[in-house]
Amino acid sequence: MYRKYAHIAFPIASGVLLACCFPTFHWYPLAWAALIPLFLLGANASPAGGAARFFLAGWAFHSFLLQWLIANIFWVGGWAIIGQQLLCIALALFWALLGGLWAWARGRAPQWAGALLLALLWATMEWGQATLFTGFGWSALGYSQGPDLPLLQWAAVGGVSLISFLLVLVNGNIALALAERRHRLARLAAAALVVSAAHTGGWLLLDAPDYASRPFTAGVVQPNFPQEMKWDWEYSGEMVRKTARMSAILAKHESVDCFFWPEALLMRHFEAPEMMEPVVALATETGAAVFTGAVRNDPPAGKSYNSSVLVRPDGSLAGYYDKVRLAPFGEYMPFTSIFPFLRQIVPMDVDAGEEHRVFNLDDRRMGPMICFEALFRPVSETLRRQGADMLVVATNLAWFGTSNAIPQELEIARLRAVEMRLPLVHSANTGISGVFDPWGRFTPVNAFIGPQEQYYKAPPGHVQPPMLQMRRCLGALPVAAPGARPVPGGPTFFPWIATAVAGLWLVLVWGRRAASGEKVRESSQR
Repeated sequence: MYRKYAHIAFPIASGVLLACCFPTFHWYPLAWAALIPLFLLGANASPAGGAARFFLAGWAFHSFLLQWLIANIFWVGGWAIIGQQLLCIALALFWALLGGLWAWARGRAPQWAGALLLALLWATMEWGQATLFTGFGWSALGYSQGPDLPLLQWAAVGGVSLISFLLVLVNGNIALALAERRHRLARLAAAALVVSAAHTGGWLLLDAPDYASRPFTAGVVQPNFPQEMKWDWEYSGEMVRKTARMSAILAKHESVDCFFWPEALLMRHFEAPEMMEPVVALATETGAAVFTGAVRNDPPAGKSYNSSVLVRPDGSLAGYYDKVRLAPFGEYMPFTSIFPFLRQIVPMDVDAGEEHRVFNLDDRRMGPMICFEALFRPVSETLRRQGADMLVVATNLAWFGTSNAIPQELEIARLRAVEMRLPLVHSANTGISGVFDPWGRFTPVNAFIGPQEQYYKAPPGHVQPPMLQMRRCLGALPVAAPGARPVPGGPTFFPWIATAVAGLWLVLVWGRRAASGEKVRESSQR
């Protein structure tokens, strides 16, 4: 009976199990085996069968993983479900292409190399998801492995794509060992070797953070304002004043070099007196800079930007940054010229900035990323190349409540820190806020303010990241100096190398098939 439904059950099982490897379940060790049912079924499938089964697995995976998008039903109604499913289907089509190509090419590849070809194609697929059609690489397998610090260090060598490559290589070898007797022991040994070598090598890449050479303390404030307040004109000034008051209380108890506020805290044009006066007063009274998310309007051009602003300790403006990579389905709606009904999901667009910028503050250089931009490794690579010695992610996920969007976005930010070997300050409106060191260790904010403005700092280790979702909290946290990159440019080059090798492999397979077909025709003519 199970064989009758295996072609449906196995792909769905792999998709669901793989989604459980990500937050909030975060059964991350399961990622070494979650894809085995799918690969086992696809090992002997036809190209059409492989594409269909991989599509089904990809649809189940993304529907489960990206269920946080349905939370937008509160804001836009049932259109949120349509938008979420359109995205899941689009991403599953990448899986279908992968499954079809692997089934088509595997028969002509050397038997020992089937899993290697699969891993290369997988890295290519994830690169395509992160790059093509505006890019949405949220579901890369490597983002599931945040707690596994030794494995995570390979991101500094080849980016998140290399971690995904290793996971698929192990899944593929085990699946093929179960599917075929030939090379069974060699495949199982190869899988065990990859797991052990990845962790041993990653452990050697780990290092201790340096807090002494460039001392810097971030005052990270998580104000926890609901999205309804941000859209209500009456509360725009109150949000700034309350956050400034929280910051001032923190400064009375802790030494702070710069306060970090989340995305979209200043909801009117940032230079409006009601927006800027509390910020300037906080900076001059505490002697600390203020970095905050803001709105920047440009009336002559008729444009409005999602921006970040840095105010120096003397109250002067150091500069602003306009978000370059906007979030599709959030800040703008793609394909509305083709499908006008999609405008119901996002009724208005935000304008995109033109260039990435780095802010100077004493001897530190901050590279800002706003929310969705943390998803794009090229953005952080650009900031590092421009001289940033720390990354700053300001985000507002109040749209999604306590859904899995919050911890998933945190894990994406963790990978950016490891890839760039830069510390990363993560300032979120509703959580989870804190600081990453260049090796991916996370220190969450650990202080709270009571109703009578009592300041309470939790003992070390008492605060765990899940506790901070939808909480008003803050903390003064040290920011490490940058780390040395083991392979500068490696996170950039590895996806290109994997894509080139996979492409060349497919071309060779096609050539062999063409030559084989020609020989068959010649033989029949004789």
